[in-house]
Parts: sequence; C-alpha cells; structure tokens
Amino acid sequence: MTDSGEQPSTPNTAASPARPPSNWSAGRVIGMVFASTGGLIGLALLLGGIAVLAAYAFGRDDGYFNSDRKPLRSATYAITTENIDLGADEFDWAPEKILGKVRLQIQADKPVFVGIGPDAAVNRYLGNVARDELVDFHGGHSEFDLHQGRAPRTPPGKQNFWVAQAEGTGEQALTWDAEFGQWTAVVMNADAARGIDVEADAGIKLAWAVWAGLGMFVVGLLMSVGAVVVILLIGRRATRDSTTG
Repeated sequence: MTDSGEQPSTPNTAASPARPPSNWSAGRVIGMVFASTGGLIGLALLLGGIAVLAAYAFGRDDGYFNSDRKPLRSATYAITTENIDLGADEFDWAPEKILGKVRLQIQADKPVFVGIGPDAAVNRYLGNVARDELVDFHGGHSEFDLHQGRAPRTPPGKQNFWVAQAEGTGEQALTWDAEFGQWTAVVMNADAARGIDVEADAGIKLAWAVWAGLGMFVVGLLMSVGAVVVILLIGRRATRDSTTG
C-alpha cells in the first residue's frame, strides 16, 4: 500500500520544442560546393588571363619576350647551348606555328657568328673542337661546361647546315621560325679564332599568346559570374523557404 498523502512525481524539466527542419537540403549544399569550386577556378583563369594580356601588352620588345642581356666570354673557339629538344616525334600532331619565333641578339666589337643548326650536324662540326657549353643563362653570371679539343678546321659561315644564322660586327640579330626537332645554338668568332667576348639575349615571339590570354580571361569571367549567380540563387531560395515555411 502507498501513503494516500503522497503525490506522484513529475519531471523537473519540460520537453524541448521540436527543432525546425533545415532549409539547406543536400542538393543545395552540393550546389553551393560546386558553385564555389567553379568560382575559384574561374577566378584563377581570370587572373591568369589578365597576367598574360598584361605581359603581352607591356613586357615585349618588338613583339618578343626577351631575357636580360648577359655577357658571354670564353677562351675557347665556340659557345654552344645545351641540346634544345623541341619534340622530334611526340608532337607530330601539333602545328609548328605553336612554337613561335626565336630571336638571338649578339653584340660584339669584332666580327662574330651566331647560328642555329640540327644537334647532330653541330656535333659533327664541333665534336672535337674546344668549346664551352652554356648550362645557365639566368643567374648573375653565365655558367659553362668546358669541352676540351682543337681548333675548328673551317669557319662557321662556310657550313651549310644552319637553319638560321647572322654574321658581322656590332649588333647581330638571328631570327628563326622554330621547328620540331633537336637543335643547338652556336656563337663563334666569324674567322673561327679563339676567344669570344659578346653580350647576348634571347627572345621568343608567340603570336597565339594574346588569344590564349583573352580566352582565359573570357572563360574565367563567365565562370566567376556564373558561380556568383548560382550562389545568390541558392541562398535566396533557402531564405525564401525559411520565411514561408
């Protein structure tokens, strides 16, 4: 038996009210994620396009993107570049115009020769000749790899394998429509004498660069604007559902 004066116990706290359902469904969250990702990609393309267009407009010399002019000095008979590999086989599908135009400018006080030739032909001509191979043209001073040897048998201007060449005193400019293959650039005294002292710079002209930059700008702008519109629409619908729910 229970005491008739005893009152039944009641809970000390009232039940909490039901939590309202969220207006952010899984579809809206996924939409926001994709829109945000697309907006970031679009912003990156937009900034990249602006950078390319700015470089094309303000960073060129007569249409060329140039390196700084650096002194090149050697006690040997020739200065050569490392093998310039422009894809002998792997890019057969691509038009050669994509490679652009190359310009080498040489300043010298005596007659100098600058040429570009197939790597194999240059090796046959200079294979046993004392020369310096240029391995770094970007730092504070140029770095070379010395190859010991003898003097060349004939001057460079008498060779017929050059695809582009320039020779003379003072400022010399070699221009070449780049082709697929393996190439070497060479600087020598015009008479093939020992001892080279020149100043040089290299440049490249890419006629398609402005169109690539413009394309990146337009696509990036459309993606960024589209992402903002999608985010605003999703947010507005979620707000509207919360006020009418």
